[in-house]
Amino acid sequence: MIIKKLAVPLINEKLLQQVEHCCIATAAISEEGFDFIRSRIPTQTKMDIVTGLNGATSREVLHRIWRHYQGRITVNFYTKNSFHANVYLFDLPFRKTVGFVGSGTLTLEGIKDHEEIFYKVTHEKEIENLKSWFTGYYEFGEPLTEKMIQEYESGANGL
Repeated sequence: MIIKKLAVPLINEKLLQQVEHCCIATAAISEEGFDFIRSRIPTQTKMDIVTGLNGATSREVLHRIWRHYQGRITVNFYTKNSFHANVYLFDLPFRKTVGFVGSGTLTLEGIKDHEEIFYKVTHEKEIENLKSWFTGYYEFGEPLTEKMIQEYESGANGL
């Protein structure tokens, strides 16, 4: 199923309220996009994010995650190549998962304001494939550290 605005099924189908764990691969993270998801998921929900170091991610959101969400929200940076994928996987109760693959980043513009496209995935085999794909990038990513945030702010890491 093709989705124009990711925010619509996330809110209308009450997906975020049910999320037990989520995996997000995204080219960029803004404070507003992060808050859109974080403020709507249960407080105990774990979130794993993989992104690149291309300068599009908000430094402020990295600081917030480091200071306030350690143990609950993890961010890994894929640095081996340019990272521009956008995949959202939401584990729901009763071993159900819904995924979205599309053009929108984890920004308010990418989730609800800009003209983006997402494809909703519910088929079990395709969900397994997406989780495997995500795990490959996430596990090869470098974990968020205070030093990494400082280097990111200063433009190091080839930015």
